[in-house]
Amino acid sequence: MSDKIHSLLIAHSQKVLLAVHALKSAAEAWQQGDREALGRFTDELSNLEREADSLRRSVTRELSHADLAHAKGEVFRRLVHYTDDVADTARRSGRFLLIIQDLLLPPELKGDLVKMVSLSQAAMADLAEAIHCLSEPAERRMEYAAHISDLEESIDDIEFEMQRKASHLQVDTWSTIIFWRLILTTSRIADSIEDAADELLTYEGEL
Repeated sequence: MSDKIHSLLIAHSQKVLLAVHALKSAAEAWQQGDREALGRFTDELSNLEREADSLRRSVTRELSHADLAHAKGEVFRRLVHYTDDVADTARRSGRFLLIIQDLLLPPELKGDLVKMVSLSQAAMADLAEAIHCLSEPAERRMEYAAHISDLEESIDDIEFEMQRKASHLQVDTWSTIIFWRLILTTSRIADSIEDAADELLTYEGEL
């Protein structure tokens, strides 16, 4: 793989990391009832997602012209696809926050969502570091992938607890549906991060 492809993969992962960070800021604003900040951070998130999309397309174009073995090229196509899914899903989570910003929820549930996003941000930071060290021994990537798997499991536990608590909420059906979709969508962020990390585990050979 050329240095240009590696640089684009790094730039893309960093842009996606910024998107998850913007989602965390949006979730904290939602938790605090700060409508202005929530709108600002969700706008920022949408812009970052578009920039990540542009970088994804650049990676795909470079891969189409690169002199790479088919199997190796496919690994990087799937890697950038799963990583880009993180930004897409983060943007959807931010939009759900906007929809339910006036819904009265127990502070504990809001705190759980912020915790879920915080762990997702940590997982995405690990993925970005793993992509950065593609030219280093595989052991580094294995360490990051293992930590990402642990974080994803913790997020799954929070998701289960949130679903259990949400089942007892006394809110209208529409609000319940949207809140459940928020939970499921936010949880999926870590799933995509783990999928991308799994692709890194299949990478072998020099850059």
